[in-house]
Amino acid sequence: MGRVLIVDKDPAVVREITSQVAHLGLEALWAGGGREAIQLFVRHTPEAVILSEVLPDFSGWEAAELIRTICDAPIIFLSRHPDRLSRNRALQLGDEYLTPPWQWDRLRARLAALLRRSTAPVASQPDPYDDGFLKVDLEAQHVTKAGKHVRLTKTEFKLLTCFVRHPNRALSHNEIVQSVWGHGYIEPKSAVTLYVWHLRRKIEADPSRPTYLQTIRGIGYFFSPRA
Repeated sequence: MGRVLIVDKDPAVVREITSQVAHLGLEALWAGGGREAIQLFVRHTPEAVILSEVLPDFSGWEAAELIRTICDAPIIFLSRHPDRLSRNRALQLGDEYLTPPWQWDRLRARLAALLRRSTAPVASQPDPYDDGFLKVDLEAQHVTKAGKHVRLTKTEFKLLTCFVRHPNRALSHNEIVQSVWGHGYIEPKSAVTLYVWHLRRKIEADPSRPTYLQTIRGIGYFFSPRA
């Protein structure tokens, strides 16, 4: 049986999430703080983590950063004080960001989708993209910019893969959502815009004047390879 680590100090919230996890046929592990969470993660290597951004000993951000040094298990952040900065940081470190009022059925759906993505078989990959400045090895899931490793989240890498596989082709927001998040999932345009913004910051020489990820107003984006 797969395991999901729940990191939150509120027993009522933990009970609700445990119920949703059980519906997916998974075992729930509970940690009330960051240190205990890391200990449980190392001991049990859960398939996913549901993590509050506020913990008694140290922040959820710090816990997520430590988990990311161990593996790329999906991380869903729960934020009781949502703001733009928190959302940006959560999507850089993790894979999903949920805010009150809690919609437990949505959490269960997103958890199931993230687990399907993380366990899906790897399809055959095309040759790496390499223009001398940006190199994207799709099979090794390794990206370098000007010779330096670029750390991407799973979602950011899936987004970059979508672009690299369709060079010089206009991709609508819906096409991008289906490629990155999966069929049947509805993601607002603002989320795609936010992820593109994060990706530009990491792969462009000048994110304010992007050359790779071009915007097509009213349609979406396209990937423009360097000659």
